[in-house]
Amino acid sequence: MLRWSRPSPSVRSEQVRTRVDQPGLRMRMAQEARRISSQHRQLDSLHALVAGALERRAPAQARAAFVRLRDALDAHMALEDELHFPALRGLRPDLDAELAGLVREHRRFRRSLDALAETFADGNAAACARGLESFVVAFGDHERREERLLTATASA
Repeated sequence: MLRWSRPSPSVRSEQVRTRVDQPGLRMRMAQEARRISSQHRQLDSLHALVAGALERRAPAQARAAFVRLRDALDAHMALEDELHFPALRGLRPDLDAELAGLVREHRRFRRSLDALAETFADGNAAACARGLESFVVAFGDHERREERLLTATASA
């Protein structure tokens, strides 16, 4: 019977360093960083649709645009939580705490989106605009941290 043993921390550290030193892997990480950045810009466009509908006092359009934004945000965060962050964690175990923090923020953003959905359902345009703007500021900070992390990993 074969017994598998875990490599010692120094061996694991060398394995991670070797993986990150591979030019093909760096290129792949750079590509993923660009993809995430592109998704962030698409989310910005969806936010603009919601904000525009609110400014035009078009509640049905605002609600429909918000649903699109919320669905896109949920899919984007799920992709990061289930694919990108685990891959980064495998490449850079030293980033575990920072990645765990980003995942926690995703959970908070989902709760914020739930609360904002209730505000949209109530139809109070001013409250929707304030809530949306507050969300967008917080999410923008989050996006910039993600992009810095991905870019740094790609260039490491």
